[in-house]
Amino acid sequence: MKHAVYLPDARPEHGELVVEGEEGRHAVRVKRLREGDGVEVLTGAGVRLTTRVLEATRRLRLSVLGSQEVRPEEPAVEICSPPPKGPRLGDMIDQLSQVGATSWRPLKAAFAAERLTPARRERLERVAIEAMKQCRRAWLLEIGPELAVAEALVIGPGADLLVADASGEPYEPAPGALAVRVLVGPEGGWRADELETARRAGARVCRFGPHVMRLETAAVVAGAAVRARAHEALGSAPGRRDG
Repeated sequence: MKHAVYLPDARPEHGELVVEGEEGRHAVRVKRLREGDGVEVLTGAGVRLTTRVLEATRRLRLSVLGSQEVRPEEPAVEICSPPPKGPRLGDMIDQLSQVGATSWRPLKAAFAAERLTPARRERLERVAIEAMKQCRRAWLLEIGPELAVAEALVIGPGADLLVADASGEPYEPAPGALAVRVLVGPEGGWRADELETARRAGARVCRFGPHVMRLETAAVVAGAAVRARAHEALGSAPGRRDG
Protein backbone atom coordinates (compact mmCIF):
# COMPACT_ATOMS: atom_id res chain seq x y z
CA MET A 1 0.00 0.00 0.00
CA LYS A 2 1.30 3.45 -0.89
CA HIS A 3 2.22 5.81 1.90
CA ALA A 4 -0.17 8.78 2.24
CA VAL A 5 0.74 12.34 3.16
CA TYR A 6 -1.46 15.32 3.99
CA LEU A 7 -0.76 18.43 1.97
CA PRO A 8 -3.77 20.77 2.02
CA ASP A 9 -2.37 23.24 -0.53
CA ALA A 10 -1.40 20.64 -3.14
CA ARG A 11 -2.84 21.05 -6.65
CA PRO A 12 -2.47 18.84 -9.75
CA GLU A 13 -1.09 21.70 -11.83
CA HIS A 14 1.88 22.14 -9.48
CA GLY A 15 3.78 19.32 -11.19
CA GLU A 16 6.15 18.93 -8.25
CA LEU A 17 5.33 19.06 -4.55
CA VAL A 18 7.59 19.52 -1.54
CA VAL A 19 6.56 18.03 1.81
CA GLU A 20 8.47 19.58 4.71
CA GLY A 21 8.08 19.78 8.50
CA GLU A 22 6.91 16.84 10.57
CA GLU A 23 4.93 15.33 7.68
CA GLY A 24 8.03 15.15 5.48
CA ARG A 25 10.34 13.98 8.27
CA HIS A 26 7.93 11.17 9.19
CA ALA A 27 7.75 9.98 5.59
CA VAL A 28 11.55 9.91 5.21
CA ARG A 29 12.73 8.79 8.66
CA VAL A 30 9.90 6.54 9.86
CA LYS A 31 8.34 5.25 6.64
CA ARG A 32 11.77 5.21 4.97
CA LEU A 33 10.52 6.40 1.59
CA ARG A 34 13.09 6.35 -1.17
CA GLU A 35 13.43 7.75 -4.67
CA GLY A 36 10.94 6.05 -6.99
CA ASP A 37 8.43 5.09 -4.28
CA GLY A 38 4.77 5.87 -4.87
CA VAL A 39 2.99 8.29 -2.53
CA GLU A 40 -0.65 9.30 -2.33
CA VAL A 41 -1.15 12.97 -1.45
CA LEU A 42 -4.42 13.93 0.24
CA THR A 43 -5.58 17.53 0.48
CA GLY A 44 -8.48 16.79 2.84
CA ALA A 45 -10.78 18.71 0.48
CA GLY A 46 -11.66 16.05 -2.06
CA VAL A 47 -8.43 15.86 -4.12
CA ARG A 48 -6.17 12.81 -4.28
CA LEU A 49 -2.84 13.04 -6.09
CA THR A 50 -0.79 10.10 -7.30
CA THR A 51 2.90 10.96 -7.00
CA ARG A 52 6.37 9.45 -7.13
CA VAL A 53 9.31 10.35 -4.90
CA LEU A 54 12.01 12.43 -6.60
CA GLU A 55 14.01 13.19 -3.45
CA ALA A 56 13.88 11.85 0.10
CA THR A 57 16.54 13.63 2.14
CA ARG A 58 15.76 16.37 4.64
CA ARG A 59 12.60 16.98 2.68
CA LEU A 60 10.28 14.92 0.50
CA ARG A 61 10.04 16.07 -3.12
CA LEU A 62 7.32 14.49 -5.24
CA SER A 63 6.44 14.39 -8.93
CA VAL A 64 2.69 14.55 -9.63
CA LEU A 65 1.58 11.73 -11.95
CA GLY A 66 -2.19 12.08 -11.77
CA SER A 67 -5.12 13.32 -9.74
CA GLN A 68 -8.68 12.47 -8.78
CA GLU A 69 -11.42 14.74 -7.49
CA VAL A 70 -13.90 13.10 -5.12
CA ARG A 71 -17.29 14.56 -4.31
CA PRO A 72 -18.37 14.67 -0.65
CA GLU A 73 -20.43 11.67 0.35
CA GLU A 74 -24.16 12.17 0.62
CA PRO A 75 -25.82 12.58 2.93
CA ALA A 76 -23.41 14.56 5.07
CA VAL A 77 -23.33 12.83 8.47
CA GLU A 78 -22.72 15.10 11.44
CA ILE A 79 -22.35 13.70 14.96
CA CYS A 80 -22.91 16.02 17.91
CA SER A 81 -21.96 14.70 21.33
CA PRO A 82 -20.35 15.79 24.58
CA PRO A 83 -16.64 14.92 24.64
CA PRO A 84 -15.99 11.61 26.41
CA LYS A 85 -13.31 11.61 29.08
CA GLY A 86 -9.60 11.25 28.50
CA PRO A 87 -8.14 9.39 25.51
CA ARG A 88 -11.54 7.97 24.59
CA LEU A 89 -12.26 11.23 22.75
CA GLY A 90 -9.32 10.71 20.37
CA ASP A 91 -10.39 7.11 19.81
CA MET A 92 -13.90 8.31 18.96
CA ILE A 93 -12.65 10.83 16.39
CA ASP A 94 -10.39 8.22 14.82
CA GLN A 95 -13.28 5.76 14.50
CA LEU A 96 -15.78 8.37 13.28
CA SER A 97 -13.36 9.13 10.48
CA GLN A 98 -13.03 5.45 9.61
CA VAL A 99 -16.80 4.88 9.38
CA GLY A 100 -17.31 7.90 7.13
CA ALA A 101 -18.79 10.62 9.33
CA THR A 102 -18.49 14.07 7.78
CA SER A 103 -18.02 16.06 10.98
CA TRP A 104 -18.18 16.03 14.77
CA ARG A 105 -19.25 18.90 16.99
CA PRO A 106 -18.97 19.02 20.80
CA LEU A 107 -22.39 19.24 22.43
CA LYS A 108 -23.12 21.12 25.64
CA ALA A 109 -25.83 19.03 27.33
CA ALA A 110 -27.24 19.16 30.87
CA PHE A 111 -25.32 16.15 32.21
CA ALA A 112 -22.15 16.67 30.15
CA ALA A 113 -19.06 16.72 32.35
CA GLU A 114 -16.33 17.45 29.81
CA ARG A 115 -15.60 20.54 27.68
CA LEU A 116 -13.36 20.81 24.65
CA THR A 117 -10.36 23.01 25.40
CA PRO A 118 -8.29 24.62 22.61
CA ALA A 119 -5.43 22.22 23.35
CA ARG A 120 -7.69 19.18 23.08
CA ARG A 121 -9.19 20.53 19.85
CA GLU A 122 -5.69 20.85 18.36
CA ARG A 123 -4.89 17.26 19.30
CA LEU A 124 -8.17 16.06 17.78
CA GLU A 125 -7.41 17.81 14.51
CA ARG A 126 -4.13 15.88 14.36
CA VAL A 127 -6.01 12.64 15.11
CA ALA A 128 -8.45 13.39 12.27
CA ILE A 129 -5.56 13.96 9.84
CA GLU A 130 -3.86 10.68 10.79
CA ALA A 131 -7.17 8.81 10.52
CA MET A 132 -7.78 10.30 7.07
CA LYS A 133 -4.37 9.11 5.90
CA GLN A 134 -4.84 5.66 7.42
CA CYS A 135 -8.22 5.00 5.81
CA ARG A 136 -7.50 7.01 2.61
CA ARG A 137 -10.42 9.42 2.98
CA ALA A 138 -10.54 12.17 0.38
CA TRP A 139 -12.26 14.56 2.81
CA LEU A 140 -10.96 15.40 6.26
CA LEU A 141 -13.35 14.90 9.17
CA GLU A 142 -14.28 18.38 10.38
CA ILE A 143 -14.09 19.25 14.08
CA GLY A 144 -16.77 21.93 14.41
CA PRO A 145 -17.54 24.54 17.08
CA GLU A 146 -19.44 23.70 20.24
CA LEU A 147 -23.24 23.69 20.21
CA ALA A 148 -25.80 23.87 23.00
CA VAL A 149 -28.65 21.38 22.63
CA ALA A 150 -31.09 24.13 21.63
CA GLU A 151 -28.70 25.26 18.88
CA ALA A 152 -28.16 21.71 17.65
CA LEU A 153 -31.92 21.28 17.20
CA VAL A 154 -31.98 24.02 14.55
CA ILE A 155 -31.11 22.54 11.18
CA GLY A 156 -31.57 23.52 7.55
CA PRO A 157 -34.11 22.24 5.04
CA GLY A 158 -33.58 18.81 3.55
CA ALA A 159 -31.79 17.55 6.67
CA ASP A 160 -32.75 14.71 9.00
CA LEU A 161 -32.45 15.44 12.72
CA LEU A 162 -31.95 12.47 15.04
CA VAL A 163 -31.51 12.04 18.77
CA ALA A 164 -29.91 8.76 19.82
CA ASP A 165 -31.67 7.25 22.83
CA ALA A 166 -32.72 3.76 23.90
CA SER A 167 -36.33 4.98 24.30
CA GLY A 168 -36.66 5.66 20.57
CA GLU A 169 -37.73 3.62 17.58
CA PRO A 170 -35.21 1.60 15.56
CA TYR A 171 -33.38 3.86 13.14
CA GLU A 172 -34.75 4.09 9.60
CA PRO A 173 -33.31 6.56 7.09
CA ALA A 174 -35.37 9.48 5.82
CA PRO A 175 -35.55 9.20 2.02
CA GLY A 176 -33.86 12.03 0.18
CA ALA A 177 -32.13 13.61 3.18
CA LEU A 178 -29.14 15.70 2.08
CA ALA A 179 -27.68 15.81 5.59
CA VAL A 180 -28.16 13.87 8.81
CA ARG A 181 -27.35 15.33 12.23
CA VAL A 182 -27.24 12.86 15.12
CA LEU A 183 -27.26 14.10 18.71
CA VAL A 184 -25.71 11.63 21.15
CA GLY A 185 -26.29 12.23 24.84
CA PRO A 186 -23.76 12.47 27.68
CA GLU A 187 -22.68 9.60 29.89
CA GLY A 188 -25.37 10.57 32.38
CA GLY A 189 -28.01 10.30 29.66
CA TRP A 190 -30.46 12.87 28.36
CA ARG A 191 -32.48 14.91 30.80
CA ALA A 192 -36.23 14.38 30.31
CA ASP A 193 -36.83 17.98 29.26
CA GLU A 194 -34.06 17.74 26.63
CA LEU A 195 -35.78 14.79 24.97
CA GLU A 196 -39.12 16.57 25.09
CA THR A 197 -37.62 19.71 23.57
CA ALA A 198 -36.02 17.62 20.83
CA ARG A 199 -39.33 15.98 19.94
CA ARG A 200 -41.09 19.34 19.83
CA ALA A 201 -38.36 20.60 17.50
CA GLY A 202 -39.16 17.78 15.07
CA ALA A 203 -36.24 15.49 15.89
CA ARG A 204 -36.71 11.76 15.59
CA VAL A 205 -35.63 9.85 18.69
CA CYS A 206 -33.95 6.65 17.46
CA ARG A 207 -32.09 3.74 18.93
CA PHE A 208 -29.13 2.18 17.15
CA GLY A 209 -28.89 -1.16 18.91
CA PRO A 210 -30.37 -3.34 21.68
CA HIS A 211 -27.91 -2.38 24.41
CA VAL A 212 -26.92 0.69 26.37
CA MET A 213 -23.59 1.87 24.93
CA ARG A 214 -20.83 4.13 26.13
CA LEU A 215 -20.97 7.64 24.72
CA GLU A 216 -18.10 7.15 22.29
CA THR A 217 -19.41 3.76 21.15
CA ALA A 218 -22.90 5.13 20.57
CA ALA A 219 -21.51 8.01 18.47
CA VAL A 220 -19.49 5.67 16.24
CA VAL A 221 -22.31 3.11 15.90
CA ALA A 222 -24.79 5.84 14.95
CA GLY A 223 -22.41 7.32 12.39
CA ALA A 224 -21.71 3.91 10.88
CA ALA A 225 -25.41 2.98 10.76
CA VAL A 226 -26.44 6.19 9.01
CA ARG A 227 -23.61 5.90 6.47
CA ALA A 228 -24.24 2.19 5.83
CA ARG A 229 -27.97 2.64 5.29
CA ALA A 230 -27.26 5.50 2.88
CA HIS A 231 -24.95 3.24 0.88
CA GLU A 232 -27.60 0.50 0.86
CA ALA A 233 -30.18 2.94 -0.52
CA LEU A 234 -27.74 4.17 -3.16
CA GLY A 235 -26.86 0.65 -4.22
CA SER A 236 -30.52 -0.35 -4.63
CA ALA A 237 -31.53 2.79 -6.54
CA PRO A 238 -32.90 2.15 -10.07
CA GLY A 239 -30.21 2.41 -12.72
CA ARG A 240 -27.39 2.34 -10.18
CA ARG A 241 -24.16 0.86 -11.53
CA ASP A 242 -20.85 0.49 -9.77
CA GLY A 243 -17.81 2.38 -10.98
